[in-house]
Amino acid sequence: MRAESPRRAASELSLDVASLRLVPRGSAAELLSLAPGFYLAQHGGEGKAQQLFLRGFDAQHGQDVEFSVGGLPVNEVSNVHGHGYADLNFVIPEVVDRLRVQEGPYDPRQGDFAVAGSARFDLGVGDRGALARVGYGMFHTARALVVVAPRGERRETFLAGELYRTDGYGVQRAATRASALGQYLRQLSGGATVRALATVYTARFDSPGVLREDDYQRGARDFFGSYDLRQGGFSSRAALLTELVVPTAHGRLSVLAHAGVRSLRIQENFTGVALDPRGDRYEQRYDAVTVGLRASHRATFALFGYAQSVEFGLSARHDRTTGAMGRQRYADEVTWETPIDADVDATDLGMYVDLELRLLSRLRLRGGLRADALAYLIDDRSTMLVDRTVRVPRGRRDAQGFQVGPRVTAEVELGRGFTLLGAYGKGFRSPQALSLGDGESAPFAVVHSGELGARWRHPQVQVTAAAFATRVDRDLVFDPASGQNVVLPESAATTRMGASLQVRATPARGLELIASGTWARATFDATGYLVPYVPPWVGRLDAVYVREVGRPFGRALTLSFALGATALGDRPLPFSERSPAVFLLDAAVSARLGAVELGLAARNLTDARWRDGAFSYVSNFTPGADTSQVPVQHFTAGRPLTLLGTLGVYL
Repeated sequence: MRAESPRRAASELSLDVASLRLVPRGSAAELLSLAPGFYLAQHGGEGKAQQLFLRGFDAQHGQDVEFSVGGLPVNEVSNVHGHGYADLNFVIPEVVDRLRVQEGPYDPRQGDFAVAGSARFDLGVGDRGALARVGYGMFHTARALVVVAPRGERRETFLAGELYRTDGYGVQRAATRASALGQYLRQLSGGATVRALATVYTARFDSPGVLREDDYQRGARDFFGSYDLRQGGFSSRAALLTELVVPTAHGRLSVLAHAGVRSLRIQENFTGVALDPRGDRYEQRYDAVTVGLRASHRATFALFGYAQSVEFGLSARHDRTTGAMGRQRYADEVTWETPIDADVDATDLGMYVDLELRLLSRLRLRGGLRADALAYLIDDRSTMLVDRTVRVPRGRRDAQGFQVGPRVTAEVELGRGFTLLGAYGKGFRSPQALSLGDGESAPFAVVHSGELGARWRHPQVQVTAAAFATRVDRDLVFDPASGQNVVLPESAATTRMGASLQVRATPARGLELIASGTWARATFDATGYLVPYVPPWVGRLDAVYVREVGRPFGRALTLSFALGATALGDRPLPFSERSPAVFLLDAAVSARLGAVELGLAARNLTDARWRDGAFSYVSNFTPGADTSQVPVQHFTAGRPLTLLGTLGVYL
């Protein structure tokens, strides 16, 4: 496996998540809430990628956060639903071994989409043997899991499978999924290791869409209701990865190759019949084949009386994608317009150099330079008007661009467990290929970010505080009319400033706590208005207590208690609207006697009525009625109180 990289900023999180998986979560993606400022919404159905918020960014479904799972890149290039779309639902929580979140673009290894930061899920199973677990709960939710981790093998070796179904907690919320993940690590002669990872995943999900706040308030619609019963989607993925790590005389060499296929279909309707009396529902389809290579060589050398290191890296990725979007009639699924229909060949070639220098006993400098070249060939079958009467295909076009950015970190050890870290990085987000003109120098979204922070370590407590500022010159904002993220005139440039605090503690045997709070202010440079949808305050608490309380019948009896709490400040919406603040409480309890474990998990313990997604715009969900041009608030209902019981057997 890849060696742990040196820390790049005070806010960086690197965490063994084994015990923290006890806190109730809907998916492995929700482990991201362990990092300061990370919040995930799931307003499009359980098979759709989560909407992500981090440090003042509405990253939508991945446009501003770079993701990898076991080294496998997840963000999707030129997805018609959202550039950078990152569906993490294929990840099985029980096999996530370690989570690393780098907030900000401060590491030369970070590439495309690392605007707000990046996150890496390392896979492994610490408890060797076999686990079979079944669960059943409210809304006819059922889950079956099998994990096989052969004894005598490394923790990175396992095979896991998951089956899941639910009727959902309201209209149009049913979902099914099946996922398999397998990984094998083999030690070779001379200390080299070879690793193989494979995944297969498929899901089908319904989506309720949005409700108008005024319809709910006057009793015309139930809180968990829906207007359009033809919303939802299908998602599938299959991928393979191999990695070879070879020790060298002064370091190590790593070579990684991956390939995958991806399919996605989504039907949604945010505006009803406001745009056209025939209907505004759209169907988006995306298919992709991805291949890629990565290689790096890290070497150590002596200088100034200290051990230093340097790393050179190369990466290459090619995506062949087919994307389409059609507008459908409100009454049925007949497509009346196809504004998007194109094939895209996208190639990303990157290289970096990363240097780590210890200049004094308490001073370290880390950083280097990253350069990327991205090229696009677009075969656009959508049509345009010629001479006002004739429509012809837009045809083929191509574009290419280059991006170079420095990344640097300074770390000063003050003693008594205190460390100061300052970081600066220039990152980027590639353009949506369908927005490019022929021969255009691809306009990247460029981000400049800086952070100043401090860490204090104690055997039982770790405290991290950080202040940050980030500017993006070409930001994206969600447009409900098109169902896509677009560059608006007022969103050409945005700035975010904020601060975060996190405390990790083990104050007593068996007790683990992680608490964090983040404040961020995101504004448009041109107007000073707040960027919509971004929660200014995000707070999170995870607490786990595990204790062996006895040995009846000669077998250990272990009790576990887990608590999770989330707090969100009121979110700004377009047209000076605000969405109410949110507080959620989750809890779980389990008992394990020998090989048998019983558990009960509760989501939204207080049964709060809360808005998972909140928007403000013009809509009309009554065919034949006149459309008012007055914007109103819309929302998707968050999960009510949900109970799930589980039975697990360890062999």
